[in-house]
Amino acid sequence: MILTPKNWSSFQHYKDRAPAWIKLHRGLLDDYQFCCLPVASKALAPFLWLLASEYEEGKIVATLDELAFRLRMTRGELADALSPLVQAGFFDASEPLAECKPDAIPEKEVQVKEEVEKNSRRVADATPPRANAKFDEFWKEYPKRDGDNPRKPAEKKFNALVKTGVDPDAIIAGAKRASQDARRRNIYGTPYVPQAIKFLNDQRFLDIAVAAAEPELSEVDWPQVVAMWRKSGHWSRWAGPDPDSPACRCPPELLERQAAE
Repeated sequence: MILTPKNWSSFQHYKDRAPAWIKLHRGLLDDYQFCCLPVASKALAPFLWLLASEYEEGKIVATLDELAFRLRMTRGELADALSPLVQAGFFDASEPLAECKPDAIPEKEVQVKEEVEKNSRRVADATPPRANAKFDEFWKEYPKRDGDNPRKPAEKKFNALVKTGVDPDAIIAGAKRASQDARRRNIYGTPYVPQAIKFLNDQRFLDIAVAAAEPELSEVDWPQVVAMWRKSGHWSRWAGPDPDSPACRCPPELLERQAAE
C-alpha cells in the first residue's frame, strides 16, 4: 500500500536534516474538517506526516501491519484511526483499507466476562417470583399521602426485603393496617403519612404486626400517657407504639387536644 499525505509540498520537508523534520502549520487549528476527526485520527496524523518525511516525495510504502509495528499500535487501532483520515482526504491510499479483524480477547478477560454474566443470571434467578405483582398489591394498599411518594425506590426496597426472607404478605398486611390507622387518626391523604420508602426502610410493618398481636389497651390511662409524653418526650412502653408510628393506639382526638393546649 502507498500512503501519500495531502499537499505534501506545503510541509517544507528538509531532507538534509538529521533527523529529518517537517513544519506543522498553525492553520491546522482552524481546519474544520480536521477538527471534526475522531481524537485517535487527529493524534495519528502528525506521526504519519513525520513518517512520510523518510520516504521519497512523502509516499509511505508499507503494509498496514508494517505501519502498525512502526507506530507501536495494533493493526485494528491503526485501521480505525487511519480510515477517517483517508475518507476526509488528508491522506491518499493506493488501495482500500482492509476491514480490520477484532483483536483477540485475552483468555482472562473472557473468563471475567463469563463470570459477570453468570452472576447476573444468578441474581436474576434469585428474584422472588411474582415480586412485581406483590409490590403492586402493597402499593395499592399503602395509605395515600399529600406530597412526594416515589415508587421506584420503594419497589427496590420491597424486593430487597423479600430477598432477605421477609414475607411479602406480611409487608402488605402492614400496609393495610397503616391505611386503617391513618383513616382512624384522620391523616389519610395528608403530608403526615410517611413515604412508602421510609415505611419500608424503618420496617414499620413489623411494629404494626406486633401491635396487632397485643391485647387491647383499654386499661391505659391515655391522658396521663400523653401528658407525660408532651412534658418529657417519653412514651410509655405499656401504651404501645408512639404517635410517630401509624400503629399508635392513642385516641387521635386526645393527641390533637393536647397539642392545642
